[in-house]
Amino acid sequence: MLTEVQLTYGEDEIVWKWTANGVYTAKSAYHAQFVGTYYTFDANATWKAKAEGKHRIFTWLLVQQGMERWWNDALAGLPKNTKRQRATLMTYTAWNIWKERNRRVFENQCGTPQRVLALIKEVKMRSVACDAAEPFLVFQ
Repeated sequence: MLTEVQLTYGEDEIVWKWTANGVYTAKSAYHAQFVGTYYTFDANATWKAKAEGKHRIFTWLLVQQGMERWWNDALAGLPKNTKRQRATLMTYTAWNIWKERNRRVFENQCGTPQRVLALIKEVKMRSVACDAAEPFLVFQ
C-alpha cells in the first residue's frame, strides 16, 4: 500500500477542498458539515410555475418526499423562462399521473396513457382561454 505513495521534497501544502481557491473560511466549514446530509431543491421554480395553487402545493409535497434530485436535474442550467415552462409541465404531469393513480385505486377506472396526456395538454388550452400572454406549454 505504501508503494503507491509518491513522496516529494519540499514544503507540504494544505488545500481546503471546500472552497474554489483552497483557502479555509468559517463559512465553508459550516457548509461542509452539511455535505451529503440532505439534498435541497429549487423551490422557487415550484412556486413560480404557471400552475394552480393546489398543483404547486402538490408538487412541493411530492418533491419533499424524495423527488428532489429528479426535480433539480430536470431544471438545472435552464434560462429563467424555460425553467418556468418546464416546471409547469412537470407539475401538471405529476398531478395528472397522481390523479390517474387515484382513479385506478379508488374508482376502479383505468384510463389510457393517451387520456392522461390529453389531460396534461389541457393546460395549454387553459392558458390560451385565460388570455395568457403566450401559451407556455407546447406539444408536438
